[in-house]
Amino acid sequence: MRKFWDFLQLAGQSILHRRMRSWLTVIGVFIGITAVVGLMSIGYSFDKTIKEQVSGVFGVDTFIVMDESTFGPGAHNGGGATEYALDLDLLKSIEGVKVAAAVRERTGFVQGQPKADGTVLQGFLPVSGLSPELMTEFESFTGKLEVLPGGRLFEPGDIDVAVLDFEISQRLGVTVGDTILVAGDGDAELNLTIIGIMAPPEAAKEDSGSGFGMQFSGGSDGDTISVPYETMDLLWGPADDVLITLVRTEPNYNVDEVADAAEKALNDRGSEISAITYTDISETIGTMTGIISAFLAGIAGISLLVGAVGVMNTMFTSVLERTKEIGVMKAVGAKNSHIWTIFLIESGLMGLVGGIVGSAAGVGLSSLGILLINRLTTGFEVVSVINPLLIIETLFGSFLLGAVAGLWPAWRASKLPVVDALRYE
Repeated sequence: MRKFWDFLQLAGQSILHRRMRSWLTVIGVFIGITAVVGLMSIGYSFDKTIKEQVSGVFGVDTFIVMDESTFGPGAHNGGGATEYALDLDLLKSIEGVKVAAAVRERTGFVQGQPKADGTVLQGFLPVSGLSPELMTEFESFTGKLEVLPGGRLFEPGDIDVAVLDFEISQRLGVTVGDTILVAGDGDAELNLTIIGIMAPPEAAKEDSGSGFGMQFSGGSDGDTISVPYETMDLLWGPADDVLITLVRTEPNYNVDEVADAAEKALNDRGSEISAITYTDISETIGTMTGIISAFLAGIAGISLLVGAVGVMNTMFTSVLERTKEIGVMKAVGAKNSHIWTIFLIESGLMGLVGGIVGSAAGVGLSSLGILLINRLTTGFEVVSVINPLLIIETLFGSFLLGAVAGLWPAWRASKLPVVDALRYE
């Protein structure tokens, strides 16, 4: 142990004796380490932020039922969620399911009330069928839905009613208490009483909560007519046009097991769906951010390679300058292994110093980058994450990088013949 500290002291003295060259060499390692720590810390920050937001919305007892092609391998995601068939009653009957809410959508013929001049506004508009539980049990998904004073949202048992987006209510010239005609397939048509009008987007945006604020409409913004989920059955028959289904499980049930049971039961009935839990989304997010972080680290690794070449070059120069010194050490009893160890420690120390400075600079770079991201974006705040394990691995890796870069120069130094070394000028 005493011998090791002597070697460490000799290596340190050599670095301090050649301060300018040593610092220039360290800069090469420092730049690479800064890039690695900075970029990977930003990657960790994005990963944690996204997972926390998803966790806050999902909780530990909720899963989503979507078309099997929308999520996971082979997902096309070409233009939003894909429609699928769903037996909602079957889903609600599965053991462990506490509540389920679904969203359907069709395009229907809509006719407003006659105006004073006798004209009637009519046309084809998106009609969404929403389960009442969507507003009461899944606000974290929908955000806070606001209706204008005097109106209300759906309640269990509602059938011949509708809630209109603000813009379409203005175009149709209707208000709460008026009726509109909605026609579905064949001769199916209903006169629906308007029970609520959604607040204008600007007003809703001011108090949208922390939810995703899901847009269930596939039509133009502000053109949607929402009706109770059961009303869609009367207009278009059994559901084969579901966009998304939200399910909450009973306490003390494993959400992944209930999701698997629901997926199997629905697919056996003819649906082509996937039940997606927080675990599924978390794994997907982790895979994506991991790939991005690895790609960024690979780019930063090029700088590290350049730094390693700089360490090797410096060590070769050091060996040439200290040839006579090496001869003297061998002449007084130093072994080849002693010379090899001294030069190896010296190159490792240069890598370690670059790692320490680079890690500190990388942490500062990631914090500055996240600050700029949060300043330039709205509605999404990235949480800064400093991973202690990353710092430890970086410091160890930087020492190892320097040591590996110094292997060949150290070996050359240890193999110098004593006589030739002493005669070297």
